[in-house]
Amino acid sequence: MIASYVRFMDRIADFVGAFAKYLIYVMIGVLLFDVLSDKAFGFVQNWTVETAQFTLAAFYFLAGPKALKDDTHVRLDLIYANLSERGKARIDMVTVWIVIFYLAVMLWGAVSSLQYSWATNQRLPSLWAPSLVPIKILMVICLVLMILQCVSIFFKDLAKARGKVLA
Repeated sequence: MIASYVRFMDRIADFVGAFAKYLIYVMIGVLLFDVLSDKAFGFVQNWTVETAQFTLAAFYFLAGPKALKDDTHVRLDLIYANLSERGKARIDMVTVWIVIFYLAVMLWGAVSSLQYSWATNQRLPSLWAPSLVPIKILMVICLVLMILQCVSIFFKDLAKARGKVLA
C-alpha cells in the first residue's frame, strides 16, 4: 500500500511538473505580446505584466512537488555529501519532518489568506485589478501536494535506511 502511495505521488509530481514547464512559454508569449503591441502597434496593455507575474508564481508553485521528488532543491552538503546512501536516508528521514512542519505553517497561512481573499473579493490595486483568489487557490493546492510528496519521500528514505528500494 505504501509503495502504491509513493508511485501515485511520484506520478502526480511528474504530471504537475510537466505541466509547469510549459508555463514559462506562456509567460514569454504574454510578455512578447506586450512588447509587440506596445512598440509595433502603439497599444499599451494593462493586463500583461500581472498575467506574467501570476504565470511565474504558478510555475514555481507547481514546480515544488517535482523538485522535491527529483531531489533538485537546494541543499547544504558539507557533511551530507560524505555520508553513505543509508546515512543520507537516515538524515533525510528527520529533516523531511522539519520541511513538513514548515510547509504546514505555510499552508495554514495560505488557507487564512485564501479565506480573506475569498471573503473580501481581494484584487490587485491596479488598472486591470485581477482577483487574487485563483492564485491563492493554486498556492494552497501546491502546498498540499508538497506535503504529500514529503510524506512519500519519508517512505522512500525509510526503505533506503533499511537497505531496500521503494517505488
